[in-house]
This record gives sequence, C-alpha cells and structure tokens, in this order.
Amino acid sequence: MTEPNAPEAPVADVKDWSWVTQRQCPDCAFDPATVAPADLPELILGAAERFAIAVEKEDAEDRPSLQVWSPIEYGRHVADVIEVMTQRLELILEGDGEPVQFENWDHDAAAIGGEYWKSNGHATAVLVTERAEGAAEAWAEPEGEQWGWVGRRGDGAEFTAETLGLYFAHDLIHHLHDING
Repeated sequence: MTEPNAPEAPVADVKDWSWVTQRQCPDCAFDPATVAPADLPELILGAAERFAIAVEKEDAEDRPSLQVWSPIEYGRHVADVIEVMTQRLELILEGDGEPVQFENWDHDAAAIGGEYWKSNGHATAVLVTERAEGAAEAWAEPEGEQWGWVGRRGDGAEFTAETLGLYFAHDLIHHLHDING
C-alpha cells in the first residue's frame, strides 16, 4: 500500500475570527451570548462526541473538494485546537492575574506537519475524545475573577479566560458545521 501524497492545501484562512466572542456567527449560528463559562466543559465533550462519530463514518477520509478538508482532517485539526486552547487557558491561570503572551500557532503548518490527510478515523476519534476529556477538566477549573484574567496572541488580540473559552467553543461548533453542513 502506498502512502497518500500531500493533497492540495486548502486556501489559508487569514480572517480574524475574534469577533465571534461578541456576536452570533452567521455561518454556524454560534451565539456567544448563550454560552456561560460553566457550560464549556459540557460543550467541549458534546462537540468531541459528535466529531468522534463523524470521523468514523464511511468515506470520512474523502475531501468534498480538493481545497476542503475531509471530516478526518477537520477532526485532527479540532484535536489540535483542543490542545492549544487548553494550553492557553492553563497559561492564563499560571499567570495568576498578570497578562500572559500566547505562542503563535499556525494551524495550516500544523496540518502539513501532522500530515492530517494520512490520519485514521478511529485513531482521530480517540485523540479528539481523550483531549476533550482533559480540556473539559481544565475548563471546569477557573473561578470568579480568573475568568477575567488576560492572554494575548502574537497579533495583539487580547482574550480573557472567558472570551478565550467562547472563541474555542465557536471553533468547535463551526467545524462541526463545516463537516455536517
């Protein structure tokens, strides 16, 4: 069996999605006004469960078009998003109220470096589930004023623990929309 070659790279998404912490997304209908910090662990686990089902479906490795990820590729991306957003939350909490700086993360480079297109559906389901379980525990930890503690991306975008959680939640919901329409 030959290993699949790297497929054509999807068009890079360079849009600043930080606005999703303030208003409803017209594409996936995520509404940040309906998500409280206490909702995040359950939302993370629920989204992970839906991804685990999607990536194990027949033909989940097939791309709907050359420049659109397959459900499995989206699943691998989501597994990495879960890890990155949880690490960012942990960094905020370790800052003990002092603003922290997030390392830059290039999701397109992660897809190429991680060879998402070679991923197995079952292994991806396990990875998403395991990372989501750890994330749900981490996102259940912040209390009171900790939700207002700040972290900044390399591009200067500033997030509190709460708005980072909303941004993360949107990413999960939006990518479920991407694979389910």
